[in-house]
Amino acid sequence: MIVVEERTAPLLVMLPHSGQRIPRELERRMTATGRLQTDISWHLEQVIDFAGDLGLSIVRTPFSRLVIDVDRDPVREADGQPGDPAVALCPLTTMDGKRLYQAEEDPGPVEIDERRRLFHEPFHVALAAQVERLKAANRRVVILNIQSLRSRIKGRYPGELPLVNIGTCHGRSCHEDVTAILASLEKDFPGGGFSENDITTGGFVAQMLGQPRDGIHVITLVLAQRAYIRHETPPFEMDKERLKQTRAALRRVAVALIDWANGTQKAPPRTLLDPLPDFLSA
Repeated sequence: MIVVEERTAPLLVMLPHSGQRIPRELERRMTATGRLQTDISWHLEQVIDFAGDLGLSIVRTPFSRLVIDVDRDPVREADGQPGDPAVALCPLTTMDGKRLYQAEEDPGPVEIDERRRLFHEPFHVALAAQVERLKAANRRVVILNIQSLRSRIKGRYPGELPLVNIGTCHGRSCHEDVTAILASLEKDFPGGGFSENDITTGGFVAQMLGQPRDGIHVITLVLAQRAYIRHETPPFEMDKERLKQTRAALRRVAVALIDWANGTQKAPPRTLLDPLPDFLSA
């Protein structure tokens, strides 16, 4: 049920939102908008097709985040209230507020608990097993949680989403070197925009597993889908040139994270502030 690719590098890639599968009986209850699945992370498996070459382990769910979001707290979100669809365990609306279910077909507490048992728990059991396996063989392990979103989501984000968005639980889920390596992606996409702990601060996995002092580092990367998709509407056709650029950038970052985890490379320096004006730097 959960897709696991075991390899030996100290970098594990997690894809919590790339699954497209919706059980047939559930799909029948959804609206036409819901069945389009506009809020999942389309085609990310193809973006990281270099994983095998670099020895990266992968943990992903084949099930859609509309069924259940495996990067959300199953206890805090257990009531299943729609609230903010970006953080709901079982969302009832799209990111831009359109209903996912037909009238009187929203999942209730019992159904949500069933989904948690069938889809959420197995994912975290599999993820924990892979982290334990890698940590037994490495002093440091990095978990890279990769997601993507439509570049424009009306009513949620003003204008266009920054192309590169990282979350570190405000520095608590990973070492600053890991943050610096991911932040270097901004140079691969000049003018694309960058955010840190804004669009995302890191989800449930970062909060639960990120233990930098114990050598487990979790960082979340959310890409705007224009980074590799030509038309951000069904069927979400990929753009070959953008895909090539994004794939190369992510491969470079993956190599840097592996080298850092192995202790063979330092992180790039970061400039957090613009240069001071002459009259203040004198």
